[in-house]
Amino acid sequence: MKEFDVLVVGGGPALRECIRTCRLMSSEAKLGAVRLDKVMINHCAMPYALAKKTTVDEVIAPDTLVTRWNAGLFIDQATQIDPKQRVVKCANDSFKYRKLVLATGSDPIKPPISGIDLKNILTIRHFEDLKQLVKLLDSPETKNVVIVGGGYIGVEFAYVIKERASQNVTIIELLPHLLEASLDDEFCVVAEEELRKNGVNIYIYTGSKVTEFKGKEKVEKVVFDGKEIPADVVILAIGVAPAIELAQTSGIKADRQGIEVDEYFRTSAEGIYAIGDAIKTISPVTGDSFPGRLGSNAALEARMLAANLFGRGRPFPGVVNPSGTKVFDLSFGMVGLTERYAREKGINCIVGRASSTSIYSMLQGAKPVEGKLIFKEDDLTVIGAQLYGDINLVGLIDLVGQAILRKFTLYDMLDLIHTTQLELSPEPAVNILPRCAEDVWKRIIGG
Repeated sequence: MKEFDVLVVGGGPALRECIRTCRLMSSEAKLGAVRLDKVMINHCAMPYALAKKTTVDEVIAPDTLVTRWNAGLFIDQATQIDPKQRVVKCANDSFKYRKLVLATGSDPIKPPISGIDLKNILTIRHFEDLKQLVKLLDSPETKNVVIVGGGYIGVEFAYVIKERASQNVTIIELLPHLLEASLDDEFCVVAEEELRKNGVNIYIYTGSKVTEFKGKEKVEKVVFDGKEIPADVVILAIGVAPAIELAQTSGIKADRQGIEVDEYFRTSAEGIYAIGDAIKTISPVTGDSFPGRLGSNAALEARMLAANLFGRGRPFPGVVNPSGTKVFDLSFGMVGLTERYAREKGINCIVGRASSTSIYSMLQGAKPVEGKLIFKEDDLTVIGAQLYGDINLVGLIDLVGQAILRKFTLYDMLDLIHTTQLELSPEPAVNILPRCAEDVWKRIIGG
């Protein structure tokens, strides 16, 4: 039986980054990985393979991302863990470990809707799913694509499919707005308008619940709110749930929110750790459970855990979820809590809003940028931000993410220093983040 100092069970960015960082920590440690899927894929890149901005094959993450670090890679299904003997039992083999890392990820949610097992109803999670979708979209028989779920993934699929081909694209969303889990209403409305504006054949039905899929062998219609619309392909983008079955069957504490871990990613079983989509994460603002199923979180957790495993670590503070999406010509970014969520949690907050431009306003090509910062009213710490515009927002969102983790106040946000260059930034006096903070500050000193 093969034995490893660190054995990782999983297949996504958490696995790859954990193996890489473990090797950085130790040149001698015996490292191993057990993965169920034959190939690893970059889930975030999957929609863009449809848009032909990359190829289907390029979404594959090569095995060398693991094996180049002198780590054993085994394609097998882990079925049980024996924490006392420190053994992982798989369908075809068994492995001993000194330390075990569960990076089992998440699985697509597939609700019990009548007809959901008809052909051409897809959850896009694995490489074979993507290949099947490409084949269907290339078929002249595919005229109507229905996406169930209007979060980031659903919206991105709608955007890239519409750019790719001439199919009718429909999003059906249960919540009152698309992207509502990530953005406040005024930002959601802008995203919806951008979708409508960029395709007369895009129809968005919100506040709607799918009750049935109709068809003989393959899907033909989607039923919701007493309506029926034609569907040749249905993409289920309802969300994902943590993959906790292996942990639960092995006596490790977990519930529908994920595997329970402490700030050092230790589970309830000695010598067993967990990271990535599979774990229950918290918000550093509220201290409550807060979903954080993002590849960026998984990679950070993996790096911090690997350092912890070799005595060089520090506690994980929680997730602030810096994230973004693109809807045709507009980019949307958010981090931390939305205003809606904060108020639902009973947090008294004060919000600053501002407008700016993507570059110096005197230059041709300058585009408007809108933003908001959310502060706790009692101590004026920043707890969230949202931005949109025809601009790369990632740097601004990442900056606010660090500000939240480091408990920046309104006055810290007022004093932010930024690069200024005519073709790369707005004028220094109208940088969006200090301007949002200034909106709050004026109200405070004015009161």
